[in-house]
Amino acid sequence: MKKTLWMILFFSSIIVTACVSEKPHDSKNLPPKENAIQPKEVNRPTSQLLTEIMDLAKKGTVKDCPFNVLDSIMEQVKTEWGDPDTVDQAGLGFYATFNKKKIVLGYNKAGEIFDVRSYASDMKDVSEQMIVKAFGQPAEIKNNNNENIYVYGTGHDIQLKIIIPKSSKTIDHISVFNPKRAESTGDYILDIKGSSNKLTDSAWASMQKWRKDIVLFAKNQENVFINGPNKKKVALTFDDGPDEVITPAIIDILAAHHVKGNFFFIGSRVKEHPEVVMEAFKQGNLVLNHSYHHLELTKLNKEAVRKEITDTGQAIKSVTGKEPAIIRTPYGDTNTDVAAISKQEGYSIVLWSIDTLDWSQKDSKNIVNNVLANVRNGDIILMHSDSDKGETKKALPLLIEELQKRNFEIVDLQDLLNIKGYQ
Repeated sequence: MKKTLWMILFFSSIIVTACVSEKPHDSKNLPPKENAIQPKEVNRPTSQLLTEIMDLAKKGTVKDCPFNVLDSIMEQVKTEWGDPDTVDQAGLGFYATFNKKKIVLGYNKAGEIFDVRSYASDMKDVSEQMIVKAFGQPAEIKNNNNENIYVYGTGHDIQLKIIIPKSSKTIDHISVFNPKRAESTGDYILDIKGSSNKLTDSAWASMQKWRKDIVLFAKNQENVFINGPNKKKVALTFDDGPDEVITPAIIDILAAHHVKGNFFFIGSRVKEHPEVVMEAFKQGNLVLNHSYHHLELTKLNKEAVRKEITDTGQAIKSVTGKEPAIIRTPYGDTNTDVAAISKQEGYSIVLWSIDTLDWSQKDSKNIVNNVLANVRNGDIILMHSDSDKGETKKALPLLIEELQKRNFEIVDLQDLLNIKGYQ
């Protein structure tokens, strides 16, 4: 009996031991030992992320953004992504925020993108130490109030900026920045030139004040232009047409010299002379908006301003098949409401940097002199094409020929300003 009991106990212990030994060992369920050496692969995703950031920066962009700071423009962005959620004016230009993309694009008044910023969430855990380990010491550390900005060169005159709040010491966002594009047009706003001996002292003083005020106004408005960039290009613009004599003659002169002009037509006159409008369009000139009744828009209520713009746009579209995307406000009369309404209707406001004053001193010599004595890179030249501008017609061939002798390229406004001519 004792022998039988002993054998039962012996085999039971073997079975228990076998069961324990056959249970799989799950190291994942074991708590890690303190000070245990972690595998190198744990840090690999961060290393890959930082490598990708630098590789893309060298191409002028960031992850998940098809646009870059080398050759992209805002018109491409709007075509592909639509309008931004917000646009803010700051520093050297304007910043368009696309919330869902977690991307902010900085661009100058010519629409050239000079800054691409990413707020992607996968960067939020990357620390200063990891950045320095991957990229080395930055070329510069900018110490702002609440953040440090680590600046790295990419070898292509492009900067990679890494913005790190002092409170978190990890990446908030990155910026790929092109200094040359940022400076190319941001501060290049010209004074308005041109004089007339037919103006009274008070009229001249009033004009000088307006010129100064409108230049300051345009500097802080995304869609208001005084001039183009600092390049050897100018644009010839003609207001107040069409008529049946002067406007057709100007169209012919431009065609004979193989240059394009920009006609700001009054909507009510478009209805009277559609064949002239069509001829200007067929010859490759831009046919643009100059309001319907040529009224001071700042003295109208918002709906009246909108109607002046849209009625003219539709009048032109009924002739050419295209609605303009550029307007010149009558008398240059512009304020924040007019600029905002124009933008809502898809228009840029283009004024001028040289006034020939062909409406005041109607003298071909003065018209030519006002241009040639003052012409600069990027000038937008104001003339008129209504029925009493015979001296403008007379001056135009001389003006074109002399500008070409001085190696200025005469272009249309969409070329000069890098904006849409039509919607």
